[in-house]
Amino acid sequence: MKKSSLLLLLLCLFLSPGYAQEGTFNYKAVEAKIKKYIYSSPDSTRYYIKYALSQKNLPDSIKGTVYNIYGIYYGNTGKTDSSIYYYKKALVSLKNYPRLKPMPLMNISVAYRNKGDYNASFEVLNEALELSKKLKLKTFEATVYSNMSSNYQFMLEYDKAIECLLKGIAILKNEDDNANLVNMNQKLANTYMKMRNFTFAKDLYTECLEIFKANHDIVNHSLTLINYAECVIHLDEVENAKRALKEAIGELQKIKNKEHLAIAYSKLARLDDFEEHDEAAYKNFKAAYTILLKENSLNTVVIGAEFIEFLNAHSKYNEALKVIESTKKTPTFNRVNSEDKLRFDVAAAETYKNTNNNKEALTGLISIVKTKDSIAKANNQNYVNELQAKLQKQLQHEKSLVLKAKNRSLQKEKEIKTKVTLLYVFASIFLSIIVLLFLRSYWLKNRLQNEALKRINAEKNLIEQQQAYEHEYASSQKEVIEEKQRELTSSALRLANYQNNLNEIIEKCERGQFESTNELKKDLISLIKQKDYWKQFETRFNSLHPEFGHTLTNRYSRLTKNDVEFCSLLKLNLSNKEIATLLQISHESAITKKYRIKKKMEINDDAEFEKILTEI
Repeated sequence: MKKSSLLLLLLCLFLSPGYAQEGTFNYKAVEAKIKKYIYSSPDSTRYYIKYALSQKNLPDSIKGTVYNIYGIYYGNTGKTDSSIYYYKKALVSLKNYPRLKPMPLMNISVAYRNKGDYNASFEVLNEALELSKKLKLKTFEATVYSNMSSNYQFMLEYDKAIECLLKGIAILKNEDDNANLVNMNQKLANTYMKMRNFTFAKDLYTECLEIFKANHDIVNHSLTLINYAECVIHLDEVENAKRALKEAIGELQKIKNKEHLAIAYSKLARLDDFEEHDEAAYKNFKAAYTILLKENSLNTVVIGAEFIEFLNAHSKYNEALKVIESTKKTPTFNRVNSEDKLRFDVAAAETYKNTNNNKEALTGLISIVKTKDSIAKANNQNYVNELQAKLQKQLQHEKSLVLKAKNRSLQKEKEIKTKVTLLYVFASIFLSIIVLLFLRSYWLKNRLQNEALKRINAEKNLIEQQQAYEHEYASSQKEVIEEKQRELTSSALRLANYQNNLNEIIEKCERGQFESTNELKKDLISLIKQKDYWKQFETRFNSLHPEFGHTLTNRYSRLTKNDVEFCSLLKLNLSNKEIATLLQISHESAITKKYRIKKKMEINDDAEFEKILTEI
């Protein structure tokens, strides 16, 4: 079948007028055939390319162009290294045709980007940019900025991506190049969607789709439909998304763009999963993953992660393990951006956890932490949001200018040029004012920050001085309290000693050692019964520890007044013997009294009992 097809193509080639007029080679006709079949029929494309290269005395300009197309052919079939090889051959052939070199240079940069080698891609793009500026090829210059923007998007550096798009859009508008401007606006919409400004992205996609359809640009139309579907999914417009994806799948099948066909299947699978159509979701996920696995695409990892998440959610862990292993073996696994790698690692860790593979789960978690740190370092969300607002405002302003321009379409060309010149002048003045205001605000901000810093330092010094004063005051108060404690303890001991002396006098009287003993005994007993000495002690104790009795009674309601007085003596660190003497009880009674108080307080440990009395 293949041989018969090639023979038929060969016959058509030589019978057609463009190929056999007196044996001359008509490159334009061959180029038209190549462009016709390059996306829909790879075998036919390769045949025409080889036919063109087989011609003798083929000019270097044509040879270089054909090699460039050969590179595109290999790029479309997923053979990136082969595509780079032929792009470089194209550059060698075009060394004397500098105006034709930017295109293969940009194609090489795209191939390196698809391999994940962003440094090599930027190196080639810088060469293309320098050449475009030198030759004043404005359209190519804008296209170079567009490709730089794509690189930055893959690297998640959206701020730099927007800067490149702004430069490219400005060039194309100045050149009035509407054909390429729509492609740039499509990339702008992609960037806005990644920055989660879905409403504005949807408006841009809608405008681009209308233009692509009117121009019969099926390739860009199908790719934009995929991104439009992704955008409206986030806006909860599920039916719009499904219609767009089904239309894109039909177009992508026609042009045989397998990688983007897989992406469309994956997005349709997500919608099926959302609507709980499990069988349809599984079928579409599997189709998408199978295609990408064969194509060695950078998208294999992120769609593989989505597939694993779906399988985990439906407890199909063994199949999820197979997807994990096959994804890790792909050549592109270690070249994906950190965001896609993080999603894959999280999904894989969940699978390992549910299959009791603790070692792999731990390894996955370590990788997740490292990837998160990497993303955090690369993140500059505030700057991105500022640029986003700036660009949105600029584009809205430009839309209003376009409407006004349509209303003034009958005015003379000279008047339009004059107004445009004035507009540029006013824009320059406005930008100058903005810059001056920005510099002034920056200076004022720094001045305010310095004053705030001085004020903070002064407040800090004041706080430190206050803390030092409070520390000194607390130290002096502590010394006063300790001194009063010592005085109170000394007073209690003197009272105990005084009472011992009185007891001895009473005992002597009882033994008849004094004259008029009855009278002396009566007076001394009356003296002992007086409670003034205890009232003095209680007054001094309460001045030193005013809340002790109240706090102890509140915590332990079973304690009596005598119990509290006994505890007051314990707080002064008096021994059982000293307390027994002071209270006119035996040593054993003092021990028993202490035991009963602990029992009322429901405390068994002496250390805990002493700690409570000390802290109150």
